[in-house]
Amino acid sequence: MIMKEFLSLDNIFFTVAGQGISYLEFFGVLLGLTSVFLASLARAINYWVGFVYATVLFLMFLQKNLYTNMLLQPVSLGINVYGLYKWTRPGKGQKNSRNQLLTSFLSNKQRVYYVLFLLGFVILWGFLLTKLHVLSDTFPPARSPYLDASVAGLMLMAQILAAQKKWECWIFWILLNVGNVVMYISSGLVFMPIVAICFLLFNFVGLVHWKKEWEKHKQVC
Repeated sequence: MIMKEFLSLDNIFFTVAGQGISYLEFFGVLLGLTSVFLASLARAINYWVGFVYATVLFLMFLQKNLYTNMLLQPVSLGINVYGLYKWTRPGKGQKNSRNQLLTSFLSNKQRVYYVLFLLGFVILWGFLLTKLHVLSDTFPPARSPYLDASVAGLMLMAQILAAQKKWECWIFWILLNVGNVVMYISSGLVFMPIVAICFLLFNFVGLVHWKKEWEKHKQVC
């Protein structure tokens, strides 16, 4: 009976201020927070949790007809596979004390490239979202195409940089979750702003911890 209820995607697990939270949403949040917390401590195991998290998000976004976020999950899964390989098989001179990939920083030139790439992605993907309903009646008109594109772009940039263990990934995560907090609150949500704040706190842990790891390795060398 319990398993049957769990497998029902529409089943409400609990409510917060009258807003229902499904089993899928709740366990998705737990997996997401666990993955980010482990990543903030620079533990490669975060990617194994991330595999399950991406799968749960795909199902959740499919259920809610959030196609942009749904389509991002296979991409996220691919980035996670790349990240796990990169973290656990570092090149010569790139290992930390746990024989995993050492934290590093982007050059100023690379930072400019990533920002320009993000802007280009937002403009292109946002435009495509405005035309998606024209291509097929399956997709309803996008409500906030460029906001959706910005969220998607920040998420992809953060994941790509995290897979390379670049410290700047946390800047993108922080921007993303600050935007999420504002968006959720303005939408009248109660549970999701709390979740986004938890993600944000772990982002700052990662920002500090990764820099300390880099400084510790530098002192040893």
